[in-house]
Amino acid sequence: MLDVQALFTQLEQEAISKNHRRLLVLSGKKDWCRQQVQFLQVSENLVWIGNTAPADVRNFNNRQSYKLLGQTLGHLVYDAWDGMNPNSFGQVAGCLSGGSVLVLLCPDLDLWPEFDDPEHEHLVAYPYKPGDAGRRFISRFVHILEDEAYAFVLRQQQTFTGIAAEVPEVLTAFTPEIDPVLPSKTLDQQHAVELILSQFRRGRRPAVITADRGRGKSVALGIAAAQLSGLDYEDVLITAPDYAAASAAFDMAHQLLPEYEYTKGCLSHKDHKIRFVEPELALSEVGKGQVLLVDEAAAIPVPTLTKLLQHFPRVAFSTTIHGYEGTGQGFSVRFKGVLNRETPNWKSIHLTKPIRWSDNDPLEALLFNLLMLDAEAVPSEKLLETYSSDEISIHKLDRDELTEDYATLDQLFGLLVLAHYRTTPGDLRVLLDSPNLHIWILKSSGYVAGVVLVAEEGPLQEDLIEPIWAGERRPRGHLLPQTLVNQEGYRDGANLKYGRIMRIAIHPALRRNNLGSQLLSVLKEQGKALGWDCLGASFSASSDLLSFWQQAGFNTIRMGSSRDSVSGSHAAVVLHPLTNQGDQVAEHLRGRFLEQLNYRLSDDLDSLEPELVCLLLQHAGHLPELTEHDWNDLRGFAIHNRSYENCAFAIHKFIFHVLDWVDNETLEHFLQNSDFVLLLKRNLQQHSWEQLEDNGQGRKHLMQQLRKVINLLLERLQLDG
Repeated sequence: MLDVQALFTQLEQEAISKNHRRLLVLSGKKDWCRQQVQFLQVSENLVWIGNTAPADVRNFNNRQSYKLLGQTLGHLVYDAWDGMNPNSFGQVAGCLSGGSVLVLLCPDLDLWPEFDDPEHEHLVAYPYKPGDAGRRFISRFVHILEDEAYAFVLRQQQTFTGIAAEVPEVLTAFTPEIDPVLPSKTLDQQHAVELILSQFRRGRRPAVITADRGRGKSVALGIAAAQLSGLDYEDVLITAPDYAAASAAFDMAHQLLPEYEYTKGCLSHKDHKIRFVEPELALSEVGKGQVLLVDEAAAIPVPTLTKLLQHFPRVAFSTTIHGYEGTGQGFSVRFKGVLNRETPNWKSIHLTKPIRWSDNDPLEALLFNLLMLDAEAVPSEKLLETYSSDEISIHKLDRDELTEDYATLDQLFGLLVLAHYRTTPGDLRVLLDSPNLHIWILKSSGYVAGVVLVAEEGPLQEDLIEPIWAGERRPRGHLLPQTLVNQEGYRDGANLKYGRIMRIAIHPALRRNNLGSQLLSVLKEQGKALGWDCLGASFSASSDLLSFWQQAGFNTIRMGSSRDSVSGSHAAVVLHPLTNQGDQVAEHLRGRFLEQLNYRLSDDLDSLEPELVCLLLQHAGHLPELTEHDWNDLRGFAIHNRSYENCAFAIHKFIFHVLDWVDNETLEHFLQNSDFVLLLKRNLQQHSWEQLEDNGQGRKHLMQQLRKVINLLLERLQLDG
């Protein structure tokens, strides 16, 4: 039998010589796998991921592995007998340094796909059981491992004549290294810091840093923050989706500024500070000497990034392109156009040199393949060259066939990655194995150009309805029916069957071709055949998204009361009925939402964007009657000198009629009129005169604007009959 300790030593020595990381797979029975690595217990720098680590070994389970982010690890044992979590596996592997070995313990490769993985319980929702989860992800995983030249796989049943094993050598080209200026660890990192400082000296010239994981971009921000704080910038702000994403920058800045007092999210010394602030709160920051560094920018919605760009004269954006917590591939598509328009003098740098390991690391290439971190959507040029409306096809995928169709899977997952930052390796396993998931794809001339993922939800189990309504239970899955029962208090919503649209994406090159509507039309037809009562979706509300769903025949039935701290948006829920029963539920919830909206616009939604206010009320129906008395009040205010307060209620009812009458083009024109926006804020959202006067205009001028816009609206309605 092969001496595993000798094999491990061989791999370790080879890894040290190249400053690479290597993978050793031990495949067999559970006890055998764990017995083979007993010799590692004496290793001081060993970390074990799993639930049954040996005593005195540093141990984390899959749900705790995120705590290792930002740390540099030595050797690692990942015990897949306790569950293969793709996000956890990628995260901890990314923490390994060059010269380390990742040991993967797993069932026999031939039997692993049929193993009842503990992670299955996180892939299923009632009434499915863990055993109902698919086995496609692990089947693909095993196939790649077996084909990988630089992964050493040792099976329990294998026999060897000697103790030595041939370890495949990683061939690398020698390139002379030029030492960077400390504290930077690579020239890439040094150049990134220099770019930020250079751009900031020139005023409104943003810097953009992109990199794969492990290239030191966050540390570069920390170095830049420390150097900026030592110059004339008293207040250096750092923002990110959460503090954990920015912690590496703060740790680096603290190392360089030991005299600064350090508390979580703040470094301070005399008048100088480096502070963490949430993206939405950063927009309220005012003061001289402020600069902003944005980490993991691709995880922040483009509207928020755009506001930050406009708000701060000196700003740098940094983001991961291929990462285990999400991807920034869509960053260039979604935000670089804004940069070109707003600040054409922006400059960027892409960091390629790894910090923890050397170039051509075999484990990095393998992880990219296993977890599809390098999945790519079809190039825009190819789609545009071959596009024809006659060559569009839409069909429901067979996921068993999908795992054999590598091109379609790569294009599909690449499109999801391009469309949404939070697409992670865990989403790949959901895509392949969740039993309640349905996938439709749209192909243009044979290439994947659109996709929609739909989770089948409901009806809820009878004995769960009351506890969910009372807020005592929250079972896994079933987001739509649980939202209707718990948050909307509508028990009858529990009895329907829903198709919840989790993701819908159209390739950016083919947008504006009505392809999203075509995809949803097929979904409506086939969803009815599957027995669904309603289609629905939940998303961060923006004018573009809300307009898309409304034009597709979906009505808003819920708007969350608070804004997300990252997106700065309220969460919206929309429904489209497919059956008579679904129509009754959707109609009831829609009517109740509109009744509440009239009140909520002056309460928890009083800061809702004017565009969203109009979209929610446009063609909504449920119009209040305008009496002859009301018309007299409107004319008296617009043309004569009646007071606003005496005519406010007639104006309030009139606005609902305007929004019911107005078409999209006219509404867009109205929203560009500051007088119309003022009217919405003062009347529908009940902003006080004092709030409105903060913009620098007096009460008299505001009143003139309101009279002018009411007169304009009266004339437009009279002209259109």
